[in-house]
Amino acid sequence: MKIRFARVPARTALALSLGCALTLGAAAPASAIVGPGLKAEGTIAYDAEGVPTVTASSDEDAAWLMGYAHARDRFFQMDLLRRSASGTLAELVGTPGLSQDVEIRTLGLRRAAWDTWVKYPDELRAQLKSYADGVNAWLATNPVPLEHQALELTSADPWSPVDSVSIGKLLAFQLSFDLEIDYTLKFGAYQQAGAAGGFNGAALFLEDTHRSAPPDDRISIPDWFDASAASKTVPAAPAAQVDPAALGLAQRYRDRIASHPVIAPQLKRREGRAGSNWWMVGGEHTASGRPILANDPHLSLDTPMLFQEGHVISNDPRYDQPLNTVGSIAPGTPWPILGCNSDFCWGLTTNSLDVTDTYFEQFVLNTYGLPTHTIHNGVREPVLWVFQSYFVNQTGDGVADNVVRNNNIGYTNGGVTIVIPRRNNGPVLDIDGNTGLSVQYTGWSPSFELEAFRQVNRATNLEEFRSAVTRFDVGSQNFAYVDKQGNFAYFVSAEMPIREDLQNNTVTGAPPFLIRSGTGGNEWLPAVNHYPGQASKYEILSPEEMPYTINPAQGYIANANNDPVGTTLDNNPLNQLRDGGGLLYYAPGHSAYRMGRIDRELQALIARGDITVADMQKLQANNAMLDAELVLPHLLAAEVNAGTCGVADDARIGEALDRLAAWNYTSPTGIQQGFDAGDNPAAMAPPSNTEIANSVAATIWAFFRSAAIRNTIDPTMAAVGLGDYQPGGNEAYGALKHLLDTFDTGQGVGASGLDFFANVPAELADADPAVRRDCILLASLRQGLDLLASDEFAPAFANSTDMDDYRWGKLHRIVFDHPLGAQLSIPGENPYPLTNVAADLPGLARQGGFDVVDASGHNARANTLNGFMFGSGPVRRFIGEMTDTPTLLQIAPGGQDGKIGGPGYISQLPRWLVNAYKPLVIDPAVSEAATVAKIDFTPD
Repeated sequence: MKIRFARVPARTALALSLGCALTLGAAAPASAIVGPGLKAEGTIAYDAEGVPTVTASSDEDAAWLMGYAHARDRFFQMDLLRRSASGTLAELVGTPGLSQDVEIRTLGLRRAAWDTWVKYPDELRAQLKSYADGVNAWLATNPVPLEHQALELTSADPWSPVDSVSIGKLLAFQLSFDLEIDYTLKFGAYQQAGAAGGFNGAALFLEDTHRSAPPDDRISIPDWFDASAASKTVPAAPAAQVDPAALGLAQRYRDRIASHPVIAPQLKRREGRAGSNWWMVGGEHTASGRPILANDPHLSLDTPMLFQEGHVISNDPRYDQPLNTVGSIAPGTPWPILGCNSDFCWGLTTNSLDVTDTYFEQFVLNTYGLPTHTIHNGVREPVLWVFQSYFVNQTGDGVADNVVRNNNIGYTNGGVTIVIPRRNNGPVLDIDGNTGLSVQYTGWSPSFELEAFRQVNRATNLEEFRSAVTRFDVGSQNFAYVDKQGNFAYFVSAEMPIREDLQNNTVTGAPPFLIRSGTGGNEWLPAVNHYPGQASKYEILSPEEMPYTINPAQGYIANANNDPVGTTLDNNPLNQLRDGGGLLYYAPGHSAYRMGRIDRELQALIARGDITVADMQKLQANNAMLDAELVLPHLLAAEVNAGTCGVADDARIGEALDRLAAWNYTSPTGIQQGFDAGDNPAAMAPPSNTEIANSVAATIWAFFRSAAIRNTIDPTMAAVGLGDYQPGGNEAYGALKHLLDTFDTGQGVGASGLDFFANVPAELADADPAVRRDCILLASLRQGLDLLASDEFAPAFANSTDMDDYRWGKLHRIVFDHPLGAQLSIPGENPYPLTNVAADLPGLARQGGFDVVDASGHNARANTLNGFMFGSGPVRRFIGEMTDTPTLLQIAPGGQDGKIGGPGYISQLPRWLVNAYKPLVIDPAVSEAATVAKIDFTPD
C-alpha cells in the first residue's frame, strides 16, 4: 500500500520557526478537561513512547477521546488528508493546490463520502460524530499547528464525520483505483506500430512486454481450484479492439494529470504504488504450539507517517465484553486498521482486484457544448451536472486567513462536473466535442470499509471476524487472522463487479484493463443475487468465489500482493470459468518476488521445525534479491562466450562474475553510516568483510539489471517506433526474464515476432541467437561497470575502478519527506542528528533493494546517482504470537507526534532503520503501569 500526500512548494516551509515553540505540546493540566459531547468521564494516558491509551465508558466516548488525541498530535496531517480527498487543498496551501483540487473534485471522492455517510448504520454514525466532537474540542481550545501558521492561517474548519469518511475513501481509492489510460495508449500504439511494421502489436503488449503472468509462480492458496469449474479454461478471447478515437482523449487526460500526486500513480497498474507482506504459521510448526502472524504494510515513507499507534479500551455495557484493541490507527479515524484485540490479531496486504473500468462515451450536447445525455444501445440517457466552487488561500500576502473564491475555472475546465448515473455515478474525465472518457469505480457509491473495521475491532472470534470482513467493499485487501484458539485464516475482501460480456464467456471489444466501449456490450450487470454485507447495486462475485482459506493443511499461508490462487500463471487472466457460468476474472497482474522469497523461506523453516518469533523477525528483515537468484544463472552461463563477445581480456568482467557467483543475494549497505538489520543505531559498527562483499555484488547486479533492460527491451521497442511507449521498469524486467527463461524454444523472439536480442555489433548480427544473447548480457555487465566509474557516480565512488568501493549504501538511500518541504524532512535542516550520507548523497543509507522482503524497492531501470533511492516501505512491522499472554511486537518509521522539534517526532525511527521492535501492549494493566502522563476528561 502506498499513500500519497499533496506536496507544497518548499519555500512555504521557510516561514516556519524552529525555535522554542517546537515542543511536544503543553503538559497535561492538573484538573479534568470539560469535553463537549462527552457522555461520561474518560482518560487519555500516554506511555514513554507517546502511545495514547483511551479509556471510556462507551464506544462513542472512546471515539471522542481518540479524536482529541489525534488532533493534539496530528492535526495538520489530518487537515491535509481530508483536503486532499475533498478537493479543498488550495484553501490550505494556496494556488499550488488549485489544479489538484479541480481533478479531485471531478473524480468525486467527497461526493461518494456524503452518499456513504447517509447509508451508515447508527452505531458507526454515532462514533464518527463523537470522534469529530473530540477533534473540535481540541481545536476550540488550542492554536492551530505551526504548519497552518506558516500558511498564514489562524484557524481551521471544524472536523465533520464526513471528513473521516473522505479519508477512508481516499485510502481505498489509492489502493484500488486503476485508470486504464496508460495501458490503452500503449496498447493502441503497439497495434498501430505492428500494422505498419509487420509484427503482431497485440501480442507484443499482452505476451511480450505487459505480461499478466508473474515472474515467479508462488501463490497463497495452491489448492484453490481443485475440483472447481474454474480449474477449466476456455480458448483465448478475440483480439482486443480499442476505438482509435479514444486514444486522443486518453493522451490529453494523461498529459493533464501526469504530475498529479494523487491521480497520476493510478495510471499504472500498481507498479511502485502498492505493496505489503504478511504470513502466518500454524501452531503445528511453531515452538510454542500457537500460530504466529507477521505483517508489514508498505506505504509512502513520509513524515509524519500515516499511522499512529493507539490503544482503545471501552467498557460499554451494551456489549458482552469490553472493547480492548490496539494497533495502527489512521488519524482521522477512531480505531485500529491493523492490530489486535483481546482474542485475535489481524493484518492486511493489498489485493489487485480490478474494480475500475474506463469508457469511451458518445454524448448529446446542448448549445453551450455541455453534455446533456449519453448514448447507450442507441438510447439517450440523461447525465447529471455538479457545479463546483473553488477557494484559494492567498499565501505570501501577509494577511491572515485571506481565503478568497477563484472565479476563473470555466465550466468545461472543472467548473461543472458531468456525472453519468449508469457508471455508478462516475464522472466524465475529458470531453472532445460529442465524445469523452468516463470512469466507473465501485468506490463512487456508498461503501462500508469503516464499518468493517468497527466490527473487526469488536469481533471476538473467527466467525465474527469473517462476517465483519464482508462489509469491506472497496480497496480490496487480503485479510490475515490468527487467534488464541490456534486458528489462522485468510480472506480476500471487497466487491468484484461482473461484466456482461465476461458473463457470456467472451470479451467484447477491449478487456477490462483497457478503455472499453460505453455505448453497449461492456456493462456491469445489475444485482440479481444479494450476499451478506453487499453494498453494491451491481452483481458481484459470491463470497465463495473470493479467495479464502482456514487452517490449511500445509500449515502456513503467505501473501505479498501476489496472485492468490493462480489465475494469471498462464498469462491469461480471462480464460477460467466460474462455477456458475461465465469467466472468472480478478486482475491482470500481481507482484511476485517478495512472495517468492517468503514462501521459500517459510518452507525451509517448516522443514526445520519449532519456528519462533525470532525467525519471523529475521524473515521480515530479509533483503535477499530473488530476482538475482533466478536471473543471475543466465549471466554466469554467458561467460562461456566471453571470447566470441570480445570481453575475455577485460579483467573486470571476470572479477565481477566471480563476485556475483560468490554472492548470497543479500543487499547490506556496506558502509559504517548505513543502517542494517541488527545494528545498534546509537553506535554504528564498521561493516564486516562479508557485508562489504555482498554490498558490492548488490551494486554490480543493480547496474547489470538496468543495462540489460536497456540493451534488450528498450532498443527493440525503439527500432519499431515505440521508444516513447516503453513498458515500465518492472514490466520490462519481467519481459526480459521471460525471454531468457524461454530462450531454448523462442531463441529470443517474442510472441510478437520481434527479436529482442538483435542489439549487437554488426559483426555479430549473423551469430547464433545464443551467442548474441550472451554477448548482450556480458556487454550489459561491462556497461554497468563503466557507469559505476563514471562522473555521474563520482559523488559516491570518486571515479574508482576498484570494485571494493562500490558500496550499495552509497546509492540505496531514503529521505522521509515532509509535505512542506526539505527543512522539515528527515534528514533535513532540523534539530535531529540523522544526516545525509554526504553533501551530494541525500538521505539515509539503508539495506534492501529491488523487490526484497524488507521492502525498499526502486525502478528496475535505475541508472542515475539518485535513481536507487526509495520512498515507500514498511509503515509498520508487526509480529504476534498467539499464546495465552501473546507476544506482540511492533515498530514504525517515525514517531507518535506530528509536531517537529520534539523527541516524539522520530522516536521510533532509529529502531525501525535497524529492524528492531518495541512491545505492542494489549493488557490494560500493563498499559496502566507504563503511564507517564494522563489527561482526565469530564462531560460538560
